[in-house]
Amino acid sequence: MRINIQYKDLFAKAINQVLPELSIPQITGITIDSRKVVRGDIFFALKGESTDGHNYIEQVEHAGASIAMVEKDVDVSLTIAQVPSTRKLLNDLATAYRKNLTCPFIGITGTNGKTTTKELLAHVLSASMNVMSTKGNFNSTIGVPLSIFECGESADVAIIEMGASKPGEIEYICNIAKPDMGIITNVYEAHLEYFGDIKEVAKTKSALFSSLPETGTAFMNKDDAFIPTMSVSCNRVEYSFSKSVDYKGKWSADDLSVIINNTKIKLSAPSKIMGMNALAVFSIASHLGMDAQTIKTQIESFQTPSGRGDVINIQDIIVINDSYNANLESARSGINNLASLYNGNRKIAVIGDMLELGEMEKEYHQILGKYLSEKKVDAVFACGDLTRHTIHAMNGATMFHQFYDDKASLLTDLKEFLMTGDIIYIKGSRGMKMEEIITGLQD
Repeated sequence: MRINIQYKDLFAKAINQVLPELSIPQITGITIDSRKVVRGDIFFALKGESTDGHNYIEQVEHAGASIAMVEKDVDVSLTIAQVPSTRKLLNDLATAYRKNLTCPFIGITGTNGKTTTKELLAHVLSASMNVMSTKGNFNSTIGVPLSIFECGESADVAIIEMGASKPGEIEYICNIAKPDMGIITNVYEAHLEYFGDIKEVAKTKSALFSSLPETGTAFMNKDDAFIPTMSVSCNRVEYSFSKSVDYKGKWSADDLSVIINNTKIKLSAPSKIMGMNALAVFSIASHLGMDAQTIKTQIESFQTPSGRGDVINIQDIIVINDSYNANLESARSGINNLASLYNGNRKIAVIGDMLELGEMEKEYHQILGKYLSEKKVDAVFACGDLTRHTIHAMNGATMFHQFYDDKASLLTDLKEFLMTGDIIYIKGSRGMKMEEIITGLQD
């Protein structure tokens, strides 16, 4: 991870507040990855589970870093600042930097849809505001502090995506980012290897609402099983497809649109999931004063991020690329969407393992197999290791279903199976790299 330091006065002010005794040269950026050091950078030597930044100080020096923040004694001519914890120093600097910013911060978390909602919200608000938003997957306990340094005094609003793979991480991030508004997209089973059960997932996510000031605003998905029961001590704005709320949505599979409080919006990605993301963003943008027509125009011009339900045309085949990540609920939602659209076309699911499910990994893959059988897609191609349980659970199903040990074998059979007009839905956890199937189809 690396970010440019654009607002050097703000950063220098934060440094002076946290380390007043330290005199640092003008810096170009901050990085925690020795491979990404640019001349003039400040390097933080962080210790992780599998690596230690202190092992690469010489490489950092040769790359032209201006200063390195370390915990250990190191023998280099590079300017060094030794502190008890480089991780704490990074967080303290981000906290100090945040206190010097006056624009409102909007925190976004949830099991599914965080990144798409963040990108869509930034796109919509940019029509009338100067927007800062976390880039890529900078949503972790390290990524968010780094991202905060990209916000300047001219920003009208900052959008901070917050991810959590372990209990307590959302609270940790909120203590640094201090959000004024927050939205939790949904709560489902994910990272159960670390959370244990869905109740712990909900508890961790709920910290976003708990962290909001009394003058803040919580945007609440009333269709979720857990969010409506969360404790909120600030203003509420509610949205739903099924309940009486501030912002009511209606999804139409016929023309791939969503109607929100009488405003009809065509979606760039053909799914009810995208409809819910649009409903959430409409609620926030409208609450911030944007008019419905501008919000509609911005949503309709939005391009879905790669791997999150975007549609790719490969010759006469349509591919729904949902390969960025997977858990049981997002897989079921994607398969349900596949089954409900494109009447008259053959529908093919290509699935990889859903990872980090802990003790539930076998059961959830079996549940997915039964769900695929019920939805009666035309074919299921599976690869990895855990999806063998999915295919086994489909025994007796009439449609083609086959497990493969590797993507190459799957791809060979898939190409032979395909016919003009087929629709392919591709899903799997990030570690499965299911986007390689798309690359193979394009060759």
